[in-house]
Amino acid sequence: MLDIGFFELLVIGIIGLLVVGPEKLPKYIAQGVKTLRNVRDMATKAKDDIVESAGIKDLDLKNLANFDPNKLANNVFEDKDETKPQSQKKFDQDAT
Repeated sequence: MLDIGFFELLVIGIIGLLVVGPEKLPKYIAQGVKTLRNVRDMATKAKDDIVESAGIKDLDLKNLANFDPNKLANNVFEDKDETKPQSQKKFDQDAT
């Protein structure tokens, strides 16, 4: 997630204390945490809605080769005999 160490948090806290003041700082921290939770929840809901609408049960982002556009196009437009119209099927001379 965020790579923030103790020193960075200490500096942010001191700057916040100087800018806002000791009376209002806890209120602003609580409000920031609440906003961060809401943003994370909205992002999770948006991802779940996209996955559900796309019909993907397990979204495996580690294996992005499955989402290669060339592979997807080849799978969609692959010629299959059962999907071809009768006029496009090969003519069999021995079938007479």
